[in-house]
Amino acid sequence: MNEHSGDKRPNRRLQPRDWGPKEVLIGVGVALSAFALSLALFTVIVGVSGRSYLVDDGDVFDKARKAVTFADERLAAAARGDTLPGPPEFFADVTSVEIGLGTTILTDVALVAIVGIVTKRSARELAATLRMDRYDVRTIWRPVIAVIAAYGFVAVYAVAVRSIGYGPLIPQSTLPESVARDALALSMAGVVALVVAPLTEEIFFRGFVFGGLLRWGFWPAASLSGALFTLSHLDTGSIIPFFVVGVVMAWLFWWRGTLWDNITFHFLFNFTSFALLVATR
Repeated sequence: MNEHSGDKRPNRRLQPRDWGPKEVLIGVGVALSAFALSLALFTVIVGVSGRSYLVDDGDVFDKARKAVTFADERLAAAARGDTLPGPPEFFADVTSVEIGLGTTILTDVALVAIVGIVTKRSARELAATLRMDRYDVRTIWRPVIAVIAAYGFVAVYAVAVRSIGYGPLIPQSTLPESVARDALALSMAGVVALVVAPLTEEIFFRGFVFGGLLRWGFWPAASLSGALFTLSHLDTGSIIPFFVVGVVMAWLFWWRGTLWDNITFHFLFNFTSFALLVATR
């Protein structure tokens, strides 16, 4: 489909973009540099402020076991007259989490700027190319059904992996539990999960990476964009389920040709996880 032809047929399958693997490689390289810069910025700010780098440590069962172990060790030390051990740390420093969320927002916004620079498009031109300048709300049932199926798959996968007891493959939330302990951190996490990530990550991973690699065929483009999307979450437990989710979102974009379906999917998927976090805070 010629992206400048004005063809508005909603079910026209996506055709390769006029940027290709070379531009995608450059964009991914610049994005990695931006991520490294944001990580360095986070490290400097947290280091200067004297904050802890501690991240949330384990799930509720791990925390319970450590609490019991601490109680036993403290009673034993008291009986022997030894110095009492300090309590274990379970949660990340909230201020560090807020700083991390702030740098995440900056990095995600940079992804959109990178796409615009590499593809040589203004914000309006990019929106038209990705068919974000219009949306038929009557088709929202498609991403809704896709989210239900994807979330069901992730849930079944998590239960299956937990049943075999292989910890590294158990999916973990990309939001630390500490955000639920602070109103500002929770608000920032909501902005990241429900607004920034659905928009910026879909523009970059599906609109730019998948669209640019589509000349290689659907499966190579979907697999590579899905792999990059998965690795960006920095969680070994999410490798398999998020890869599948990434391929599903690539298929939505390929089939429908509008990125709004993907953004809706991403928002609903993240909203479900965020709502569960808030409900159990």
